[in-house]
Amino acid sequence: MTLRRRLIELSLRRMNFDRLVVVYLIVSAFYPVLKPSVFPHPWLNALQHGILAAAVWFVPPLLRCSRHFAPRLLGDIYLPLIFPLFYSEMEHLGLIYFDFENSIDPSLIRLEELIFGFQPSLEWSRAWPWPWFHELMEFAYFTYYFLAAGYLVLVFKARTLQSDQQWDLVRDFIRDLSVTMLICYTMYTLFPAWGPKYFRAGFVAVDGWIFTDIMHYIHTHGALLGAAFPSSHVAASMIPWWHTWRNFPRHRWWMTLIFVLLCMATVYNRYHYVVDVAAGLALGWLVMFAGTRLGDSARDRLYRCPR
Repeated sequence: MTLRRRLIELSLRRMNFDRLVVVYLIVSAFYPVLKPSVFPHPWLNALQHGILAAAVWFVPPLLRCSRHFAPRLLGDIYLPLIFPLFYSEMEHLGLIYFDFENSIDPSLIRLEELIFGFQPSLEWSRAWPWPWFHELMEFAYFTYYFLAAGYLVLVFKARTLQSDQQWDLVRDFIRDLSVTMLICYTMYTLFPAWGPKYFRAGFVAVDGWIFTDIMHYIHTHGALLGAAFPSSHVAASMIPWWHTWRNFPRHRWWMTLIFVLLCMATVYNRYHYVVDVAAGLALGWLVMFAGTRLGDSARDRLYRCPR
């Protein structure tokens, strides 16, 4: 088989979200160059982004050709696995255009006070200082890290779905989740907001137990400033919630319960302003609305890769 034919067949398995992440990697590679004083080794970072973009362009389509489940799955879900890399860059990218004192938090605070007359993220935990409720909220917030995996389990354990249907559902889901998170990371770079916990309010002065300690540890050692608006916890969790609601009616009740509690937790625990939650809901809805109409290319049916 000629190289040209091989490249054509790989292109047939290149999803639209592959192209989007390549664009994101190339564009974000040049942000640090604009302000190298806040980003260590900006040119090395640009080189790393270029290498990763090349890998994304060729490796996932190749993995999707496999007859084996594990590499094929990796070819479809690779992007959420590298989200932590994008998130870690926010530590520096969030300072490219705005320093801490010039974030958009004051504008968000003024908007909330205009709407509510106060800041719900500050007043709610003061009004309900109950350890059991705080623990419930921290648990709900913690479920964010597992909802996507939970949806994938539902897909592959569904006995009523054919194999092609399962892979189509996975790709629809990963498409929406990937686009949502890439938009969030771009927003955090261009319009950073620190959120009430870090901008003014500090940690919630409410006791808790297991999940309170877990989330305290995570936010002490891994939380980054500038990633509040829109709430990626809400936007990204809305994706598995909606895909579950649409495709697995029997599981709507528990996924909806977790999603509602998670949205509440973002405010009660002072991780986000209410307007962050509203923006997250709007973003998730817009991405899924556009994704459903524009679709993507589950192109494995068009050609078979040579073995």
